[in-house]
Amino acid sequence: MNITLKINGIEHAIDTAPSTTLLGALRGLGFHGVKFGDEGGLSGADTVLLNGKPVNAGSLLAAQAEGHNIATIEALGEHPEQGWKKTDGLHPLQKAFVESGAIQCGYCTPAQILAAKSLLEKNPNPSEAEVREAISGVLCRCTGYLKPVQAVLKAAAEMRGDEPIDISSINWDFGTPQPDAPQGDAAASSSTRVLVRPKVVLTPESQTWQTVGKPEIKVDAIKLVQGKPAFTGDFEKRGLLHAKVLHSPHAHANIKKIDATKAKALEGVVAVLTWQDIPRVVYSTAGQSDPIPGPLDTFSLDNKVRFVGDRVAFVAAETEEIATKALSLIEVEYEILSFILDSRESMKPESVRIHEEPEYVNFADFKSRKESRRRDPH
Repeated sequence: MNITLKINGIEHAIDTAPSTTLLGALRGLGFHGVKFGDEGGLSGADTVLLNGKPVNAGSLLAAQAEGHNIATIEALGEHPEQGWKKTDGLHPLQKAFVESGAIQCGYCTPAQILAAKSLLEKNPNPSEAEVREAISGVLCRCTGYLKPVQAVLKAAAEMRGDEPIDISSINWDFGTPQPDAPQGDAAASSSTRVLVRPKVVLTPESQTWQTVGKPEIKVDAIKLVQGKPAFTGDFEKRGLLHAKVLHSPHAHANIKKIDATKAKALEGVVAVLTWQDIPRVVYSTAGQSDPIPGPLDTFSLDNKVRFVGDRVAFVAAETEEIATKALSLIEVEYEILSFILDSRESMKPESVRIHEEPEYVNFADFKSRKESRRRDPH
């Protein structure tokens, strides 16, 4: 389907599937400031502004955003000096986040800034509680929210034209409950009024020539506050295929028959691999390198599955949706085998014979088999 998205004031015509989310469309167009946090939008990392209001881009279809104004972090501001060009510089919110130390990993920073921007456009002089409420939908495990709240209040003052806020002059100790706080069951309904927050002890000012003991701006803060590509998921490779794995529903079974004909015939599928398509090379899942005797107990794909979720087939396709569809077209016939769930039972000699694996019952047997494999890897 053909749709047009107005992103940061510029219209983008795209041809996409009806199931494409706004998050997928934005990142596909190179707007990496909007992040994938989770499938349900609970983390808030995928926040963008839709007509000025914060929304979860991952919970909205791209087609639903057509005809609306979409804003991402890329619209706020850029580094003023970029060699070949000069810009108006960073937005006051971006500068405040950098200067206040509100950026740690930076993954949630674009979403927090956009949520704060929406607040300040409606309320240029918010209280600390209102700032906390505005950014509460964006989860942050690095900062504890104190620094982002300070940054928003600092930016709000600058945007109003007030005197710059001296963070050290603000009493950030909110640990004492209100004297009239209700007791018993009534206390549960007052959780928004009685909050326990950490007391902040500010680092004393050091001499100007010292670095140790003084706050320093994070080296990549400018990059992160602009939503520039900084994480593995931000580096796009053109023509990248999407892989999916067909997992076993059985704890122990032989694969009697597997037919991937329909999956291979599906348009957009590039490859379907089963145990018949790749060498049967055994390796260890212990993560230990030779000559540490880790158990050689695993195959990439095999004609036997040994646990629920074991790998049965691999699919590579042009899109995630096509790969998922291809998995459903693979036909597998299993021979269900007995399985043991009691570790005491698994130690009995007859259990080893029943399961045939692991092949190496003791260290001496392991070494002899391993030496034999070195001489004849086939």
